[in-house]
Amino acid sequence: MQLADSDIDLFYHLYYSILIYVNQKFGLFAGFGGSEEMSELTPLQVNELRQQLYTHPYLFDLFAEENPLKFTPDLLTIVASWNNFISGRFYIYSYQKKYAVLIDDRPPSKAYGVLALDCPFPELVGSVLPVMVETVLLPFKNKIIYDGTLQAYPFYLGLSIKGSLSETYHHAVEKFGIIASLTEFEAGEQSPEPQPDDDLGLLSDGERLKIYLQSEDNRQKYELQIQELVEKSVEFKIIYYQEMGRLYAEIYQERWREIGMKKGWIALFEEMPIASGGTKAELEGILKKILPADRRKFVYIFRLKPGDR
Repeated sequence: MQLADSDIDLFYHLYYSILIYVNQKFGLFAGFGGSEEMSELTPLQVNELRQQLYTHPYLFDLFAEENPLKFTPDLLTIVASWNNFISGRFYIYSYQKKYAVLIDDRPPSKAYGVLALDCPFPELVGSVLPVMVETVLLPFKNKIIYDGTLQAYPFYLGLSIKGSLSETYHHAVEKFGIIASLTEFEAGEQSPEPQPDDDLGLLSDGERLKIYLQSEDNRQKYELQIQELVEKSVEFKIIYYQEMGRLYAEIYQERWREIGMKKGWIALFEEMPIASGGTKAELEGILKKILPADRRKFVYIFRLKPGDR
């Protein structure tokens, strides 16, 4: 499930070179002029350079065009191919012999066969799957790797989410197979992706807001539209907080059971559980004491019942 050692060294050499190029273009940090100095950067500094790179993807082509380090054409081709990066949140679904399978939730969902770099995926995120992670996928010599930075989210995924992911995985594999090369996938003849934006115009603002909030990918893609709708009226602000509370309640409920909670009522304000009670009336009484009246309507109230998964 890992890239060959020689290719790992090559990747980091190329990737650090373009990060230094980004630093030279934007002048973010002083004193870093060569790849050997990258080790002196903190993870936060590296991440800031990454964000600049992916926010300005034209830099991949510009680097290849200017070729400041006099790379050979085959190396420049690798760097230029990174313009096809895929960033976002993924679920590491399974470990297979050749690669780890990562599923994204952007419609239509796809399953990617991804190789690790110097640290195997089980050492990065553990052996218990699925795990939600945030990273950037890059093409590399007809394979798929990640860019060296991978953030795992410590959410325990309940059985309902695992079941949904299993269904998503099978639909993705049925339609696209496991995509093991971004270059080949982009060049191949694939079913055209639907354009949901065309259909969204037929829905009410409230219905569109709920769709925008359905997945992390949607929330990133429609960030401005969400903000505009939430600021438009209290009604849409209530929808936002209710939908976000419902999402996090689904994520948390298996973990609540693990710590011994079998039943009860829990109040969430967006992602934060803020109160609980044995009955709904008890919980509502607590909320009246701790939260102003104009904020209570944004609270999502969740009932944890025996046997829920």
